[in-house]
Amino acid sequence: MQMAEHWTAQSEAFNFVAFAKDKAYRELNRALIAKAFARLPSPFFHVDVASGTGLVPQEVCALCQEQDKRGTIIGIDPDRFALESARKHTHPGPNCVVEFVKGVAQDMARLLAGKIPRAGVDYTSIHDAIHEIKREDDKRGVLATMASILNPGGILTLNSAFTTAALEESAMVWGRLKAKAFAILGGKRDRQMAAIKIHTPEEYRQMIVETGLEVIHEAKLLMKMSHPAMEALARYPAFIEGVFGDMVGKEQVPLEAKSRALLEALKILGSAEPSRVCYEVMAQRGI
Repeated sequence: MQMAEHWTAQSEAFNFVAFAKDKAYRELNRALIAKAFARLPSPFFHVDVASGTGLVPQEVCALCQEQDKRGTIIGIDPDRFALESARKHTHPGPNCVVEFVKGVAQDMARLLAGKIPRAGVDYTSIHDAIHEIKREDDKRGVLATMASILNPGGILTLNSAFTTAALEESAMVWGRLKAKAFAILGGKRDRQMAAIKIHTPEEYRQMIVETGLEVIHEAKLLMKMSHPAMEALARYPAFIEGVFGDMVGKEQVPLEAKSRALLEALKILGSAEPSRVCYEVMAQRGI
């Protein structure tokens, strides 16, 4: 499935909050964060790009309490609703200082000016979001900036459930979901529309290597999508718009109607719980 061409703001009705609570999704992210966390000093400084509703800072704060490390975390995201949710549901505790900053990843250098140590930070992360940066130059620019603000030995983590590997295990199920949702709306595919580029895991790896970092861990992990998780995803604007990205007249169909069509399609298709392959990578700046 494609991702949305245009960014759609989250709201009380349509957001990432419920999906971010999904156990399988949470555990997958926590495991990668824990790998990076084990390499961090105390105190540490962490910049989380595309923080969304705060999953990464929340997990880092929990690890600080569990392992008695101290740290400062800055989360960057452009979405007002997501940031409000992140501030509300992130509980730093005595060992953590957390700040959320509104803005796009492409403006990271400006947004962080005066906020991070001159020597650099210990950890930068961008989880399940690099694919939502549309322009290729912007993707590379964001990763280059993330690498440039790391101090020697600093760690970068990235994961994405939207690569060419994502549907390897359940392509037919995802295809049926899209086809059924289109049929419910009476929509037709625009076959003349240029497809949004979906990168291979190897291409993301190469983008990171080009920043000068050394890849020290990478994996493709299978994540089982429960029915509640699928319903939650059907209420996330970027996913909704992505499903209908190549539908004729998509601009005339409200987000709410598209979401209802997905939810109805899920109900019709029954208890299918497709898998999603998530690519993850951890890289380090040379000492």
